[in-house]
Amino acid sequence: MTDGSAGCNRRLLMRLISQLTKLLPYFYAGVGVVVLWQAVVWIAKPHVSLLPSPLMTVRTFVELVASGALLSHVAHSVFRVVSAWSLAALVAVPLGFAMGRWRRLERALDPVVELFRPISPLAWIPLAILWFGIDEGGKIFVIFIGTFFPILLNTIAGAKSIDPVLIHAGRILGCADNASLFRKVVLPASLPQVIVGLRISFGTGWAAIIAAELVAARSGLGYLISNGMEVLRSDFVLVGMVTIGVLGVLFDVVFRWLDRRCNWMRE
Repeated sequence: MTDGSAGCNRRLLMRLISQLTKLLPYFYAGVGVVVLWQAVVWIAKPHVSLLPSPLMTVRTFVELVASGALLSHVAHSVFRVVSAWSLAALVAVPLGFAMGRWRRLERALDPVVELFRPISPLAWIPLAILWFGIDEGGKIFVIFIGTFFPILLNTIAGAKSIDPVLIHAGRILGCADNASLFRKVVLPASLPQVIVGLRISFGTGWAAIIAAELVAARSGLGYLISNGMEVLRSDFVLVGMVTIGVLGVLFDVVFRWLDRRCNWMRE
């Protein structure tokens, strides 16, 4: 083995160790929750329909994974969130840039945004069922409402926070029209803020899908939790909750990585 390959392997090993070290807080938190959970089971001795042991929950998790049921529920939930989140981004990002760069448009639309923004996505569920029925459209609509406003507000903030010196420098260095100025200056400068909005909105949508699937659904993690409650299988409920938490952390890791990549590109 040459010195170059050995050095490359050492760097890869150090990078892997560094990444694993960052996961230690999550491992410690998980161990602490499991220990406390088991202690409650030992002390209170609740019925398994109320609080199963961690071991029983792990067995249920393995059974659901082996049967393919859990993966099917995860796939349905992820599809709904990604679909609604993508639609929200397609609408909110261009609108946010427009409102952030043109004051008249912002003054005209800001009252409408502030009127609808405080309304919880859960409040839209009855209307979603009336308008779209119990099919996918209603669930995607509820998530769209939950993901739209964080993307919009962060995009507006990113577009408005650009240093005027950068705009002036862009015009001097050859950005003769608004399109080239947007592509070369406005978009790169505001992209980190936009990614923050996308990250926050995805978490909001991930929470909203659970509420949407609690009503009139036959698949998804929300349905798994609701069905577990109805048949007194709290292990189903806990498996659904743990899966939601783990997937939420993984999605957040992806967005953090994208944020770092954007910062490196800017530098």
